[in-house]
This record gives sequence, structure tokens and C-alpha cells, in this order.
Amino acid sequence: MNSQHIQLQQKIIHYRSEVAKYKQLLQLVETELKREQLRNQYVQKKLEQLDEYEQTIEQLKQQLLFYEVALEEEKRRKKEIKQDVVRAYAYFTYTVMMPEQKEEDATIIGDFVIENSGNTPLNDPIICLRLRPPDHAQLSGKFSFRQMQEEGGWTFAVEHWREKMKEGEYWLKPIAETTLLPNEQLRFPSFELRIIQTVVVEAFVYFRQLKQGVSSSNYIVVNK
Repeated sequence: MNSQHIQLQQKIIHYRSEVAKYKQLLQLVETELKREQLRNQYVQKKLEQLDEYEQTIEQLKQQLLFYEVALEEEKRRKKEIKQDVVRAYAYFTYTVMMPEQKEEDATIIGDFVIENSGNTPLNDPIICLRLRPPDHAQLSGKFSFRQMQEEGGWTFAVEHWREKMKEGEYWLKPIAETTLLPNEQLRFPSFELRIIQTVVVEAFVYFRQLKQGVSSSNYIVVNK
């Protein structure tokens, strides 16, 4: 066997060895490529999951905000319920009867209505009906000069009531001890005003819990 043939065999062995080596490298690269593909798929899924997580987190944030607002509103509502609201509302209901002859007196018949519009009882009501000018009308109604036990009756609430009447002020209170519960009404009923000349009639109501008083939401004006 000549040297040329030996060299050729050595080259064949070398090339076979190189082919085997590159085959092995190729397998490694293919394995790494598959691994990288799997890694990319995993990362992609994780990214998709991350998007889902972010959406879920945003939804939870919105839901948490909703519950926080609802809790604040509930606390505020409970606080309002616990707080005593002392409030009253008063108004006139009346009918004006004008005379056929101008020189005759006009007449007003009406009720003065008081309502407890708060959430706590109101005690010891006192009303003041004020005529301006005082000599332009005369008031009469279901009130007594003495504190007689008359059901639904009213009496004078001040000692110097005659002087107050001359000033056009009628200070009255129920004869019976009175407590006005929330949403309840109290009436000074069927009062009558004889109108001599143009007059304005105002009204105010006071309670033990409302010493500053509440003015009527409307008033009576008769031009004559």
C-alpha cells in the first residue's frame, strides 16, 4: 500500500470524524432551537397571562374603588341617621271671602299648620301670629283667655297678652301639653280674620328645641 493510498484513507477517516462532529453539533443546535421555540412559546403564554393579570388587576381596582365609595356613603348615611335633626315647617292654608260692597269688611278663614320635618320629637309649641298694621284686622279663633281643658284648644302663651294684641301679636300655645313627633302635624284651626284695611299676616312657631323660631313659609296679604 503506497503512501498516497494511506493519506487518502486518513483523509476519509478525518472527514468521517468531522461529519460525525458536525452531525452532533447540528443535533445540539436543533435541540437548542426547539428549546428556544418552546421558551418563546412559554414567554408568549406568560405575556398573554400577564395581560390577563393586568386586566384582572384593573377590574379589581375598579371594584375596590366602588366598595370604598359605597362604604363612605354608608358611613355618611349612618352618621346622618344617628344625628338628631331638629327642624319644623309651617304654613298658612286659607280662603279669602271678599265682600259684595267695597265698604264692608273682607273675611279670611284658615288654618296655621305646623309640621315636624326633622327626626326628633318637638315639645311645647308656641305660635305667634303677627298683624301689620295691628289695627287693620281682627283675629278670632279657637283660643281661650283662660287655660280651660278644651280638647284641641289654644290659649295665650304670654302674661301680657293684651299689650301684645294691641301691638298686633297673638302669642298662643295648645292648652294640653303637646309633643310633635317626626312627620306629625299640629294645627291652629279655623281662625278667622276680619279685614278692615290692607293687612299683612305673618306667623312664627317656637319649640323647646327651636328657641330661635321658624317663620311660616308663606304669609297672608289682603289689599283693601
